[in-house]
Amino acid sequence: MPFSMLKFAPAVFAAGNTYQIFARVTADCAFAVDVAGTVYYDHANGVKRTATRIHSVCVPRQALDDAGEYTVILEPLIKRLAYRSRFGESVRVAYEFRPVPEGPINIYHISDTHGRAEHAVRSAKKFAVEKPIDLLILNGDIVNSSERVSDFDTVYRLTDRITGGSLPVICSRGNHDLRGFAAEKMGEYIPTVDGKTYYTLRVGNLWALVLDCGEDKDDSHAEYGGANCCHQFRVEQTAFLENVIKNAAREYNAPGVKHKIVVVHNPFTHIDKAPFNIESEIYDQWCLLLRERIRPDLIFAGHYHQCFVSNPGDAFDSRGQSCPVIVGSRPEGIAAFTGCGVTIGDGAPEIGFYKG
Repeated sequence: MPFSMLKFAPAVFAAGNTYQIFARVTADCAFAVDVAGTVYYDHANGVKRTATRIHSVCVPRQALDDAGEYTVILEPLIKRLAYRSRFGESVRVAYEFRPVPEGPINIYHISDTHGRAEHAVRSAKKFAVEKPIDLLILNGDIVNSSERVSDFDTVYRLTDRITGGSLPVICSRGNHDLRGFAAEKMGEYIPTVDGKTYYTLRVGNLWALVLDCGEDKDDSHAEYGGANCCHQFRVEQTAFLENVIKNAAREYNAPGVKHKIVVVHNPFTHIDKAPFNIESEIYDQWCLLLRERIRPDLIFAGHYHQCFVSNPGDAFDSRGQSCPVIVGSRPEGIAAFTGCGVTIGDGAPEIGFYKG
């Protein structure tokens, strides 16, 4: 019974000062999460949500870190009425949770699976043989396109197989995620902060900045058919970055922050050839703000379907990188997938690529 309604194990996404626990379900039901005796409901202004196949609740980060476990509560809906709605017997499913440690942090990075999960899972498990994964990054183009909401299941297939609902996940959006009938609904299926797919977050002593470049060509490109307005979206992110810097004492300079990373699908530090050489002014400004003010330790990126590290001053560095850029996923059709494992500690990061 418990797993008949859960399509996958829940995913625990880090966003802002919270964990956002998402669950894909197979039937109409109410959803809540119990952390140390406090119950957090998925609700719409006091009304339990039931007419959905994706549920989510926000849980204070410190509360879940301290508890080290959570329990999902599912109430199957029998009939929704104006008076005396009927629910079946509630089902509780418990999950352990392992917060990001204060010592060395083992991160596994995946992007560009384009709807395929099997080999990416294998690559992650190869890394996990060497080191336990503490944090999973899903960095855009996990789906091939957003034609149907079922396409988003690839996100949950990966979190299920790699984390089992027991590890924190950082999730960003890629350019292919903007393509298709369901693209405008993706924000319901992945974490956002105030509805935005760009935000900051904190896990343990690691601070992260998640950025979203949107599409990789100009809004007027014929490929999009007038469906996008990404330029305005990027302008908004410049203002967001400036606000993050104004609030540095509560962000990357907050007490206890030891490591700073950027997660973004498209490595905007590099200038591509036409028609991909867009937004020079905006991306120059982003690089300047990162280099002179935020000063991250690493940038995690994908998009190029390659695995390499670009250090400041390398040929790939077009705009003045603030730190090494890890381009960390290489899909090889249905044959194989290579992802990236990174250990962040007191010394230089340890970076390796793992083929599955």
